Amino acid sequence: MEVANNHPPSKAEQVEAQQKPTYDSELGTKSIPLLYLRFALAGIMANAILGVVAVVDGYFVSGFQELEVEGIGIGFTVMVITRMLGVLFGVGAGAVISLRLGKGKIEEARSIMGQTLWFTLFISIFLALLGLVFENQLMTLFGASEESLPYAVQYSRLLWISLPVTILAVVLSILTNIDEKPVLSMNSWLVAAAVAGILEWIMVAKYDMGMMGSSWANTISQSIPVLLIFYFWFGKTKLKPKMMDMMINLKSIGEVAWTGFASFSSQFMMFFAIIFFNNLLQSYGGGLHVAAFTIQNGYITNLLALAALGGMTGLQPIISYNYGAGNYDRVKQAIKIGLIFTVSFFVVVTAIMIIFADPIVTFFSSGNPELQQLGIWTTVVFNFLFTLNAVSLLISGYFESQERNWIATFINVSKMLLFTFPFMFIFPHYWGVEGIWYSAPASEIPGILIAIYFIRREFKRLKDTSISTQSSVHSS
Repeated sequence: MEVANNHPPSKAEQVEAQQKPTYDSELGTKSIPLLYLRFALAGIMANAILGVVAVVDGYFVSGFQELEVEGIGIGFTVMVITRMLGVLFGVGAGAVISLRLGKGKIEEARSIMGQTLWFTLFISIFLALLGLVFENQLMTLFGASEESLPYAVQYSRLLWISLPVTILAVVLSILTNIDEKPVLSMNSWLVAAAVAGILEWIMVAKYDMGMMGSSWANTISQSIPVLLIFYFWFGKTKLKPKMMDMMINLKSIGEVAWTGFASFSSQFMMFFAIIFFNNLLQSYGGGLHVAAFTIQNGYITNLLALAALGGMTGLQPIISYNYGAGNYDRVKQAIKIGLIFTVSFFVVVTAIMIIFADPIVTFFSSGNPELQQLGIWTTVVFNFLFTLNAVSLLISGYFESQERNWIATFINVSKMLLFTFPFMFIFPHYWGVEGIWYSAPASEIPGILIAIYFIRREFKRLKDTSISTQSSVHSS
């Protein structure tokens, strides 16, 4: 499959980009700090609301038996697949579309969006069918024990059925952000959170539907942002999908998939990390540690990860558009503000989470003193270096926004392959089950050093590019 050439622009291309008329957009004219706060805060809020949906679910789930909680944690892996494919096509298409808009290629941008939506629908239907056919084998692979397997299969079945809709919901929310409607995207998830809370109360608390009530509430609520398609069909936008977009151009989809591959690889590595974590914790610590990991992976750390992803997707349209338009000073300003904001925000949030770990875990432990004690410890250990994770993700997303995918992918994949996975298997030999928990935060230190190396080189390149571009423009 042929993919786009993603090398940094030559001097001639830089001059051409600055002299070419571009699609009229506030991304290229308004104050970068104000733009970033608008897009990033909306992105963080939208994804945090998605995390709140999981937290609300966790509150109702906390009253279930330990095996049921364990089964839900295993079944939740399907939601990781949803997010994984959602960012593959959503972030990938978002960067490609924004770059095209920055270059003034409006119809090409519109066509890429339409093709992405159709292709996402086709591939997600295929995966949903596979998931339903092999549900027992997959849940076992994801870490279900013989006792928790029936619960994992029961919980995940609806998630497999709704997979095409929930993946499209993620993609559409990202593309709405690209179309300069971050508040609309945020509101779609706000409605989803409200619906989730109401449905959880009705189905779990009032009608005592147990696990299936939780599964139904998650399925319905996380499908709601798919209604954003009506904005693209009937709203004021130049990115209206059309029936003719069903004729998929594999070159365009290849470019989208390759551009989104860095974000996908991050989620993909996390997908396998969850499987390894569940299996190793089951082996070294038993169901109690798997239940504690469900609290982190499904609720607490998940909320932080969604917020970090929201900040990255909020930065993406600003970087992509201005890079495509040749506004390299604005690109540099945007990533600097993004880094300052990300560090400040997550230092404060993680500090609050650690200080209030006891009452936070109480929300999910349902009075189980052993789970409560373990949950407090894992909340501190698993999340105290999360700021480094958020910064690495932002830097990777920066390169991804310019279709510089090898660097973006290397930042994401190297941390997991070179450090997280080896630590996960080595540390238990020295510290037992606690070593498994240490592996993730320990890998953040070499991971951030790799990301810093690349962003320092990038700042120098942007400085040299800006100087050479101004000289070329003046001489012409």
